[in-house]
Amino acid sequence: MTTIDADAHVIETPHTWSYMAENEQQFRPKIFVRDPNDGAPYGTNTRNDYWVVEERLISKTNVGQEFPEDSRELTNIQARLDHMDEIGIDIQILFPTFFLRPITKAPDVDFALNRSYNRWLADIWNNSGGRLPWALMPPLLSLANPEKVRDELAFCKENGACSIFMRGLECELNLADRLFFPLYEIAQELDLAICLHAGNNSTAVHDSMNGDALMTFKFPVMASFNALLEHEVPKRFPALRWAFVETSAQWVPYVLGEVEIRLNRRGRPMFADPLTENNFYITTQKTDDLPWLLSEIGDNNLIIGTDYGHKDTATEVVALKRMQEDGSLPAATTKKILETNPAKLYGI
Repeated sequence: MTTIDADAHVIETPHTWSYMAENEQQFRPKIFVRDPNDGAPYGTNTRNDYWVVEERLISKTNVGQEFPEDSRELTNIQARLDHMDEIGIDIQILFPTFFLRPITKAPDVDFALNRSYNRWLADIWNNSGGRLPWALMPPLLSLANPEKVRDELAFCKENGACSIFMRGLECELNLADRLFFPLYEIAQELDLAICLHAGNNSTAVHDSMNGDALMTFKFPVMASFNALLEHEVPKRFPALRWAFVETSAQWVPYVLGEVEIRLNRRGRPMFADPLTENNFYITTQKTDDLPWLLSEIGDNNLIIGTDYGHKDTATEVVALKRMQEDGSLPAATTKKILETNPAKLYGI
């Protein structure tokens, strides 16, 4: 069995932005280090250094200090691959950390940051023996120029990208908004999955939640799940695959019930098999009641990730190894979650 970690991360470094063009250097994120003796309280998951973008401080939180620095930052790709071997993982899908929250509203800054990040990940993939496919950063603020966006996505596809990273809210909108339809058309054409990862690109929501991570990062993904089904967006893009990542899966039966009510109110029937019909995949995690969940939605659409490199409620570095070894699931179900389902989602 080829085990696929459906949600792992890379921690960005100053080298991430070294791919910027000469005329983009003014947009390069800088690092601000806070005086640890300034008297302000520290959270248990907070560092004293920040990224600075357009004079906005972006805290480097959520970094798993138990992971070796050269492995989590991928300055030593072989160290990461060796650790994957140790914890029973053949392939990891890499997601960003820096971009989990709002960064900029300026199209030129957005494009420069995303382009540099994408080339950094392309180099990592090209030196990983194909074991580190990745989720690309789409320049959403450039969607008025779809050919520019397509060229960027095509480069990424040619260099190991298997999916498109999106947050639960993008450009202050849920992901059923027609603004994103050109992106979905390009993704379908290039055979790239759309991955709604726990995160938030709405400055209004992010800044009003006062650090409430559940409301800020998790719930927006669930809301977009509902909106996509309620407005039957996947029907427009029948070959497109979708994933809902790092928000657990136990909420799915509840939201499907809401979708049915809302569809019926508009005179539309509920899907016979909503997840499979719409090519939806959801990451489960150790806090889910998996036997109950399997009885509700089956095993054809579940995947699992380690959240490698992070330290939060979804992190379990031995998640795949545990699922292989504990014998609590039928072997056929385990194979689907660890191999068959993520391989379908990511086109592996």
